[in-house]
Amino acid sequence: MEKYRFSKYNHFLKKKNKVVGINLFNRQFFAIDRQTYDLLLSYKSDLNQLQIDDPVLFSTMYKLGIIEDIGTDIPKILLMRNRCHVFSESNYRLFIIPTLNCNFSCWYCYETHPKKKMNRRVMENTIKHIDNIATKSKITQLHIDWFGGEPLLCYKTVLKPIAIATKEICINNKKDFFMTMTTNGFLIRPEMMPFFEDCNFRNFQITLDGYKDSHNRTRFSKNPDDNSYDTIVKNICLLANLPNVNVTLRINYTKEIISDCIHIIDSFPEVLRRKILISLVQVWQDQDTHSNDIIGKKNMLRQQIELQKTFKKAGFKIVNSNFENELSYTCYADLNNEAIINYDGRIFKCTAIDFEKEKEDGFLNDNGEIIWDENLLAKRIAKSTFDNEKCFKCELVPICTGKCSTNTFIRTRMDTKCILKNSIKKRLYDKMNLFYKQDNKLCHISRI
Repeated sequence: MEKYRFSKYNHFLKKKNKVVGINLFNRQFFAIDRQTYDLLLSYKSDLNQLQIDDPVLFSTMYKLGIIEDIGTDIPKILLMRNRCHVFSESNYRLFIIPTLNCNFSCWYCYETHPKKKMNRRVMENTIKHIDNIATKSKITQLHIDWFGGEPLLCYKTVLKPIAIATKEICINNKKDFFMTMTTNGFLIRPEMMPFFEDCNFRNFQITLDGYKDSHNRTRFSKNPDDNSYDTIVKNICLLANLPNVNVTLRINYTKEIISDCIHIIDSFPEVLRRKILISLVQVWQDQDTHSNDIIGKKNMLRQQIELQKTFKKAGFKIVNSNFENELSYTCYADLNNEAIINYDGRIFKCTAIDFEKEKEDGFLNDNGEIIWDENLLAKRIAKSTFDNEKCFKCELVPICTGKCSTNTFIRTRMDTKCILKNSIKKRLYDKMNLFYKQDNKLCHISRI
């Protein structure tokens, strides 16, 4: 009776006299010669015999996950890990939106930018909420993420007072804490640096809209003499010089400007590039999601991958692709211990929305407690986004955590065709090709 089987999550790439392989659940690349690969395949229907005839090969493939025990249920293991992460009590992530107003009006932005900001009552309730989390919950770490609009429009009136209060609360309750911010970067000033260090800011996400000319056409202020590109680049360098701060540089591109983005590299001194994480994102209005132009889509993906390689070669870090992601969930909005406090005290889970038009997921009361709409909350987090028959049948499920929970469960936009599969598979085989080319990193199986 067979005890073992080939995993359905194996992927092999044949290159000349070598074969690169990976089991996506195990996530470890390896290389073997073609003769060993052919030998392995010859035992595919009788792995018990392989264990007898070649115990070293069998043991190696078993450890790599290529061979697994019959009865192993990978989808259930993935679901278990997902549930453990979603309902973990160790960390709490709180987004705070001081204002939805902004000093720019980018053409692609979906927010309406009302000229309002968080009032004193909501500020006090927010601090009470942070105190409740630090004193009454089981968390060990609090992550405050400043969002907007442009949060630095309220630097002195909202952001700084809440940040200082958070630091005091966490220190008094012996809770680890850190802060991050999504900002356009234009309002950053040198005198803010000591505050960012003191309140443990670790990461800033800042956006450039292509290289200088295209960026300045999108990011312009009332002052025609403002060169927003040079100002933002200078401010990114200020942040990158802080010892414990990294910058995620999101580069928005369209088909027309992607080729010019390579010139952004020279805007940053080499010594700071290791502190900057590059995220290349095509503007969503520029994406032909319903087009049948497969060649055009592949060409855009190819350009993006080549641009990533160029940035990496120049010394920058690159945002990990999906299959390298060790998380078992798709988005922070899937987590139970995550909330967004809007400037008006309404509570949300997802940041990729128009907060003025969207129905809130709950509200913050005067005791600093979040009163959730439990029906909406249950729709989002009671079930994993990949907990369905189609995902479980997919050979990529160990490295794909499913679709957006907002679109899937709240807006019920469950597409019949998976838009993730082709891009993940392309990245996977690019990585396998790269592993093949790096001969010094190939892990050959030595057989006795």
